[in-house]
Amino acid sequence: MNVSAYLQRLNYTGPLIPTAITLRALMQAQLLAVPFENLDIHLGQPIVPDESAFFQKIVERQRGGFCYELNGLFAALLPKLGFEVTLFSARVAGENGRFGPEFDHLTLLVQLEERWLADVGFGECFREPLRLDEPGEQVQPGGTLSAHAGR
Repeated sequence: MNVSAYLQRLNYTGPLIPTAITLRALMQAQLLAVPFENLDIHLGQPIVPDESAFFQKIVERQRGGFCYELNGLFAALLPKLGFEVTLFSARVAGENGRFGPEFDHLTLLVQLEERWLADVGFGECFREPLRLDEPGEQVQPGGTLSAHAGR
């Protein structure tokens, strides 16, 4: 992966040391620069679960992507900057409160001094990483959320 090309795609010129502040800034840059987009799914185009395919689509072709592409590429970037990242399967809650199927969504666990949930592949769900072990609600631009691991 060409890290500098990816950071240029994000218009990111901030710090690169693996801290919560850097994670927050990178996540916000990604959300502002790269749209959620699922056009290929609707057009019947194959989605290749491969870092180089994600990079080509999002960075080189200046496209957006859906959760597996966006979070997949973000998860490939973060370790190159010194972050420890684990990919997690997630399920999306519907309006009726029921959860979708396993592997319906991809999200990221980033281990720093605390565990953080980072997600750049769900539109405007949350704009900043969430402390995974925070038992209460977390206020951020656009709303109040909870990421408590036990819920």
